[in-house]
Amino acid sequence: MSSDPPELLVVMPVYNESASVRKVVNEWFTEIENWTGKFVFLAINDGSTDGTGDILLQLRGKFGERLEIVDRENRGHGQSCLQGYRLAIERGIPFIFQLDSDGQCDPQYFFRFWRDRNKFDVIYGVRKRRDDGWRRVIASMVLRLTLLVFTRVNCADANVPYRLMRTAACADTINRIHAQFFLANVGLTVLLRHQPGIMEGLVPIRFRERYGGEPSVPLGKFATRAVEMVRQLRDLLR
Repeated sequence: MSSDPPELLVVMPVYNESASVRKVVNEWFTEIENWTGKFVFLAINDGSTDGTGDILLQLRGKFGERLEIVDRENRGHGQSCLQGYRLAIERGIPFIFQLDSDGQCDPQYFFRFWRDRNKFDVIYGVRKRRDDGWRRVIASMVLRLTLLVFTRVNCADANVPYRLMRTAACADTINRIHAQFFLANVGLTVLLRHQPGIMEGLVPIRFRERYGGEPSVPLGKFATRAVEMVRQLRDLLR
């Protein structure tokens, strides 16, 4: 492990992903180490009840202090992400990369984000191919249209978990999102679009099928949360 301060914080929320989390952490450590040794991999265990926490502890034994684990009561994916983002701000870590723990984020695209990290303030994956079903594709299309109508922002893939952010450029916007905000990654994407001077990059990616388990936000619940999120966003944008 490098003795230099980390330049990258990887933020991975985890909720009941015992079927996938071991493989995800292993494959992502392998990929990231190809490009930098100066990183911390933060797994935020959001109240898992299926043995996920025990697997994370086993992985900690393998990877050592570069794998940090935060255990917390369940508050949802978005707020878990925000906790990680704010930790990067507090520690002064220059870059944040967010991924999910279900295996859908394919590491093969990471180098395209990392090589362009100094060109943009935020780089989003755009899910050009999705193996997780047509319902999720339609949900993303509806979300894009909803944001366009109600916030006047055309986001290619506002809720994508595959994103790299320059911490200093995004810090003020991250800190605007409060603890009751639903779908916080979507809110962050929209608010960054409204922040003057933010340089945004896009990388086409394939979104794989889950390795196992169930989504933390079922599709029906996603629609309900999206309605609430629009109201919250309009309040923030006033």
